[in-house]
Amino acid sequence: MGEVMITLLPVECLRTHLGEAASLLPAERYEKMMRYRQEKDRLRCFASSLLLQKAARGRSIFYNEAGKPLVEGLFFNLSHSGDYAVLAEADSCVGVDIEEMVPYGDWVREALTSSEYEWLRQEDDETLRQERFYRLWTRKESLVKCEGHGFSLSPGEISTMPVEGACLIDYAGKAYGICSHTFYGYILSAALQGRQPHIKVNLAPNLTDSS
Repeated sequence: MGEVMITLLPVECLRTHLGEAASLLPAERYEKMMRYRQEKDRLRCFASSLLLQKAARGRSIFYNEAGKPLVEGLFFNLSHSGDYAVLAEADSCVGVDIEEMVPYGDWVREALTSSEYEWLRQEDDETLRQERFYRLWTRKESLVKCEGHGFSLSPGEISTMPVEGACLIDYAGKAYGICSHTFYGYILSAALQGRQPHIKVNLAPNLTDSS
């Protein structure tokens, strides 16, 4: 089992610091943030950029062909949804996805394999069924983000079953462990190459303090 450190950043705490973003972020990240029209989208981008700087520890950041940020010698991944941005850090390849558990649409069938869809439909309670769907979806996202090249297959062709237990998942010729955590209407999943992850969640420190 491998430890995955999750830093959880509520994006609303950055609202009063939006005016400082130009001085807190590298120019390219600030420009990316300002391309968003909605303030909530800017907050999420701002939060993710601050978490990226935390993960990089002052080292150079580069991006692979799928757009995944990388730092030599460090293993981390980022995600955001709704009111939160998250950073996952580990000692080997890691992927993370967070989703706000809002009502989903008809596309759910195409997003799941037959066995996943069957497991979903076994739950009669709509709220619990919604949680099951987002557990499956974040597992898929964290898996492909850990692998590092995005959805080379359609989501409906990628299975992360069984959900329960500590079984490793075979994907793209490698084995991955996946674990999930739910809180306040959100769910996040983290994937770790070669081992089952143990998630430890912490609230972010003051990432706007440049002193």
